[in-house]
Amino acid sequence: MRFVRTCCCLLLLGLIGVAVPAQTPSRDTALPATGIDFSGVDEFWVVGGILERDAEPSERDWQTLFSTPGYRLAFKNLGSTLRDNIDLALRPSRHAEFLRAVARRDDRGLALEHIALAWTRRAELEAYRDSLAHGTPIADALALAARYLPPGATKNGPPPLVTFAIFKDDGYSFPQGVVVDLLYARVLAEGGTPLTRDLAHEFHHSFVNRMAGPASSAPGPDAELRDALYNLRNEGLADQIDKAYPFHSPDPGLAQYAAQYNMEYARTPEVIQDLDSMLSVMARDSGAARATAMQASMLFWSNGHPNGAYIAREILETFGVDSLYPAARSPAAFLRTFQWAERRHGRKDPFSKKAWGVLDGLEGRYWR
Repeated sequence: MRFVRTCCCLLLLGLIGVAVPAQTPSRDTALPATGIDFSGVDEFWVVGGILERDAEPSERDWQTLFSTPGYRLAFKNLGSTLRDNIDLALRPSRHAEFLRAVARRDDRGLALEHIALAWTRRAELEAYRDSLAHGTPIADALALAARYLPPGATKNGPPPLVTFAIFKDDGYSFPQGVVVDLLYARVLAEGGTPLTRDLAHEFHHSFVNRMAGPASSAPGPDAELRDALYNLRNEGLADQIDKAYPFHSPDPGLAQYAAQYNMEYARTPEVIQDLDSMLSVMARDSGAARATAMQASMLFWSNGHPNGAYIAREILETFGVDSLYPAARSPAAFLRTFQWAERRHGRKDPFSKKAWGVLDGLEGRYWR
């Protein structure tokens, strides 16, 4: 999954049609700490059935939907557009507006098309939901994630909550749990990519994040850089679980993403060279730290998935999986081990001494 994974921005389009007020999910109750939850999908069918009749769901209907664990988590990335997306995708009287939005082929258009398709595949998705409920996806994903984590890491608390909803071709990981679009999971399974791999990717994030110290979110002029390198490491390690290179997705909605992923993956040496230059500027001019850190954070497309995967794969193929373990504790260790791998292959060091002065400083402040 992209699970970006953390980086998903919908285009807010000024469309002519029915005005649907923003909906804020209820925060009155805590989410379950672990387990598997399908209540978001169940409530989606209820609201969808009302919209299909061109009727208006009550505020209680909407509140019930957005109070489910799945939609509470999806809302964190998608925001108030989520309610209007569901309304626009399923209400017959807005069909012309729906077609105009889908024709744009942008992120929102693809999400609308996805929601409408999910509604037509309801019987199939309900059967798939039942198969997941009677299977062992959490235990299987936990075992797979453990292969890429330091020994004992998955013993640090229970596996995260896994919850499902209908929103777009994606899934997201948060401290409170993992949310996955049920149709997205089904399409991947049809293409030979079991849900276990995607959940293991997200579980890897969860356990790595639990290993982080409290200082990892402290403010500072280099916070943008700190967070970018943190994400680069997270996505790079987790992509070893579910993304080969070249990356191919069985989901047609991700064809463009896969093409961009492969292009950015191949550009990684150039991206690392740019990063080294920016770190060297920070080393020479501390007054430029904030601006340069922000510039450096913009180097990595899709939260660093492809560039991080390139780095992690070179480490893995050069030294073996246990050489990824230090990276799980420190993004600086991730880059340090990569530099050792480059030396093993007789290539030039990717980072200069000045750049390492900045990276060592980040490690001392945030990752020890």
